[in-house]
This record gives sequence, structure tokens and C-alpha cells, in this order.
Amino acid sequence: MGILNPSALPFLAVLGVLVLIYLRERLRTRIEVPALLFWMEVKEDRLRIRRFLPSLLFLLQALLLLLLVGGLLHPFRPTTVTETHGHRWILVFDVSASMQAREGRTQRFELALDQAKQVVKTLSALDEVMLISVATRPQLVSGFTTDHRAVLDLLETLHPLDAGANLTLGVELALAQRDREGRRAQVHVFTDLPKSTLALPEEQLQDIAYHRVGKNDDNVAIAALQLYQNPFQNYSQAQAYVLVRNYASRTHSGTLTVSLDEKSIFRRDFTLPSREVMSFSVKGFTSPGKLVAKIEPSDALAVDDQALAWLAERGRRRLVVVSAAKGLQEELERVSRSIPGLEVTSIAPSAFAQAQLDPQDVVLFHQFVPAATVAANSLYIFPPSENPLFPVVSEAEDLNILDWRQEHEILQNLRYVEALPLKKARILALPSWAQVLISSRTRNGEVPLAFTGEKDGHRVVCLAFDLNKGNLTNSDNLTLLLLFLNTIRWLLPHDPSTPMPVIAGDTFFLPTETAHDSPRVRTPNQQETPIEGGVVEVERVGEYRVTGSQYQATLYANLFNDEESDIGRQDQDQQDQAVNTPATTEALAPQDIVRTVPEEFGRSLYYAAACILLLEWLYALWRYRRMRVS
Repeated sequence: MGILNPSALPFLAVLGVLVLIYLRERLRTRIEVPALLFWMEVKEDRLRIRRFLPSLLFLLQALLLLLLVGGLLHPFRPTTVTETHGHRWILVFDVSASMQAREGRTQRFELALDQAKQVVKTLSALDEVMLISVATRPQLVSGFTTDHRAVLDLLETLHPLDAGANLTLGVELALAQRDREGRRAQVHVFTDLPKSTLALPEEQLQDIAYHRVGKNDDNVAIAALQLYQNPFQNYSQAQAYVLVRNYASRTHSGTLTVSLDEKSIFRRDFTLPSREVMSFSVKGFTSPGKLVAKIEPSDALAVDDQALAWLAERGRRRLVVVSAAKGLQEELERVSRSIPGLEVTSIAPSAFAQAQLDPQDVVLFHQFVPAATVAANSLYIFPPSENPLFPVVSEAEDLNILDWRQEHEILQNLRYVEALPLKKARILALPSWAQVLISSRTRNGEVPLAFTGEKDGHRVVCLAFDLNKGNLTNSDNLTLLLLFLNTIRWLLPHDPSTPMPVIAGDTFFLPTETAHDSPRVRTPNQQETPIEGGVVEVERVGEYRVTGSQYQATLYANLFNDEESDIGRQDQDQQDQAVNTPATTEALAPQDIVRTVPEEFGRSLYYAAACILLLEWLYALWRYRRMRVS
């Protein structure tokens, strides 16, 4: 016995209220009378004054209140029940790119699909099935259901994607769902990966039924297509490198063809020994356009036989310098002469206006910060003591660099960062939208010397130290010059007409300002769909076109993934050979589960209270009639 709603216990206080109502009759006014002869004859009233004698009506009312409060407490008694359930099965299905590999006249995906269907068809009617697909990330296709026909239909809707496989994450999701509601489920994995690739404890691997398909390793892939063209180089100065790798266990011959806007500009026959790689250099381009690298003949996996890139025509980029220091302006103009395509425009701080800027400009503010954030990528150098964007705490001299973010694009290939000349620097409070790029330390703690971030949709870099005359062109300050050039290169806005390279399986996020632009995307298979949430899931290799009323973008998706292209999985060991044989599934009898559950009987108390209420009413009516008769 027990109660499920102890918060209703304070309602028992109504019994005390009922007692007080009955005791109220004892509180009578005292009156002096000449004799007690009359009251001595009224024995019932005299006894009631001496003590409280509960009447039948009081008992009925108290019992009524107890039943009503008891119903609110939700009382229960434990009951043992026996339930008949089927078993639970979780199917984890690999839909990564390597599942497209051919095995004879069929695909690995079809082989795994047949095995999964066979597992579902052998289940009993009460068995529940959950389906999870896995590529770059796992996806719950169906929760636990006994509708096996629906599961078979969902299996038919699956298709392999042009993406890598994070099979461990998918199996972890299945293991997390395995023990729901105290019923342990059996996990079945359908993939072409060896079981040793799962980064899971051995005790968890033993409970998994592993169905592995595929033996063919005949695959030669374009492992990389690198186009070297910095933002200041035109197409004639660009150079492309194509990396071809043989993942097969035998020597493979083929032909590499590179075309520019569907016109062949490079063709080379090659012979690659087993597990070897070869690099091809392509240069001397005569026009911009779409660059397509392709190898022939086709092999077991066709998705990695082609790669895309874009050869851009660089227009002149403008660096707008807002500074009162003539020496810095002259020095930047000398630097720009050695950079083709970069034009420097100098403006005095008093004459600066945002109307003078173009969306493709980069603005350099030296010892000046405008009142409002500019609508362009900006570089702020040595901000003044009072400015609306970067709060200045104090100044410092001769600082030493303590740390820097080597992985950032600005510093990624920069050596000797600690050699930067820091004669004078502002101690700035780091804004909430910024991240530290280079830092130093004072007596008050670590301080940022350079930081980057994005504000109002535009990139911002701030250097807290000054660029004195001669710093950039001084041969002793080569590190500072490289830092400046890398910063300008990082700040250069992306040309919206230039396609962006992405990796198949990644997620492309549209700028936040396009939320009300109603964008749509055309996928490589020429299907056009609206974009929801500003996210484009890149599931196929090829060209994606994003269009809106104002925003437009083109994506080139390639598959450069050694794990997916290496369809032979040569790193498997003897243990994998033993455990990767498909597990057979036999129909299991339904299981009886005996458990104790609370059986609530609060409703019965309400029924009893209704009966007491009726009885009380009948008793009160009988008493009233009796008093009228007497």
C-alpha cells in the first residue's frame, strides 16, 4: 500500500474544521435565571453541554471527507502482472559512399539490404524493430515498431550517399537505445567495414551481430585536386595538382583527363602499382572556368573517379586605408606594387564615409575607429584611446608574445611569430564576438595583442600594436610583412560568382541575412528544393546551386576520403575474418515479463464517497421528518 500524491496530505485539515463546527454549539451565552427546574427536565441539552458526543451525522460527514481526501492522495496497492512481449531488434545500416562499390553485377548496398530484409522477415509478430542509418552522422529512420511491413518499406527508401561513414557513432546510438524500458535489444550492423574499425570496448562488441559485405578492392581514385591560386593571382598564374591513388591489390592502368569548361586541356596515361600514388601537375591555363579531373576506365567505385574545381578570374581588389599617417600610406603603396591585383586608396579620417566603400573592399583603420560599424571586412590597427568598438584599458611598451593560434589561417604558415616588433601596444578589453589570435602578459594577466571575429556579418581583425614607418618594408621585420599580407588575404571578401569547394557529407550554412530570402538549392541530380533553416546537406558529389532573391552561391562537392576509397580494407586482421561472417537470425518465442506495478484504487474511494453522501442525505431527511412529527 502507498500513495502517489503526498502533496494532498494537508487537505486532512478539513477534519479539524468539521470538529470545530460541531464544537461551536458548546459556546453558549451565560444568562442568570431564578431557577433551573425547567432545564433539569431537558436532559439531552444538559449532556450536550458537558461533553461532545459525535452523532451519526458527524461520523458520516467525517467519513465523506476522508474518502474525498483519500481519492486525492491516489492510493495504490502493488500488483504482480505478467506481460507477453516480443524481442527487440535495432538495425544499424551503413549508407556511406563505399557501399556503392560493385560486387560482380550488384552493389554492396544491395547485398546488405537483402541481409537486413531477411532479418526482418524472420521476426515474430510481437518483435519490435528500430532502424538507424549511418553516413557522416547517424539518423533515426524508425523508432521501435511491430509493423514489419513498414520497416521493409523504409529499408527500400534508403540509398547510399557520397559521404564518409561514422559507424562508431551510429552503433553508440543503437547501444544507448538498447536497454530502454528494461528490455534489452539485439543490435545488428550492416556494413562493409571490418569490425575492428569500431572504437568500442570489447564487451560491447561481443553483443553485436555483425553483417559485413564486400570483398572487391578494385578501385583507383582521385585522392585530391589542389588548385593553387591566391586571391591576387589570375587564372594564368594558377597551378593545379591532381593526386591519383591505387587502392587495389594489383597494378592498375588508366587515363587522367582534365577539362576546362568541357574542353580537354590535359590527358595522361598512367600505370600505378598496388597501393601507390602519383601526382600530376596542370598549368598554363588560358581562361577561367570549371575544372574537371576524371580518370578512366571505371572501376568498382565510380564516385571518386571525378573531382571539380574552379579557375577564377581575379579582378582588382581595393585596400582602403583610413589613416592620418602619411608614412604608413606610402609604405602600403610600395607593398601593393609587388602584389598584382591590389589597389591602395588612402582617405583621411575626417573625410571617411561608408558610401565610399564597395562590398569587395577591405578597409584598414589606423588609429581611427568610425562611430558606426562599417559594412565591409576591416582591419583596425592601434585603435585610439577612446573609441566605440574596442575599449582601451591602458598602454604598454616592449611586450613579449606569450601565445598564438597556430591553426588559424592568418598564422598557419607563419614562423617566428614571437619576433614581431612590439614597441608600443594598447591593452584592449576583448569583445564578446572576438577570439584571441596573439596574446601577451602583463602584471594584470594575459592581454590580447591581435584578435579576430565576425561582427554584423563581416570579418574583423584588430592589431593592438602600432605599425611604425619602415616596419613593413624593413628586411628585419619579414614576419610582420607576412602577418599583414596573410591578414589582408583572410579579409578579402569571397567573390559570390566563384564556386566554393566543399567535401561530400559536410553541411553548408547559409549567411544569417538570407533567412528571409527564400533560398532554393539545385542538387547534382537536378532536383530543386527549398532550403530550410539555412542549411544545405551536401550528400552527393557534383555541383550545387543555391539561389534566392538576393543571395546566390555555387558549391563544388568532392569525395576525398581514403577510408571510403579503400574499399578492400587491407588493414583487417585475422580476428576480423572470424567475426565478420553474417550472423543468422532465428525467430525467438515471445518472452513473458513478470513485474510489480502499482494498482491505484482512488476512484473506488470517490464512488464510496458518493454513497456516503447519499446515505447522509437520507439520514438527515429522516431526522428532519422525525423532528417535525415530535
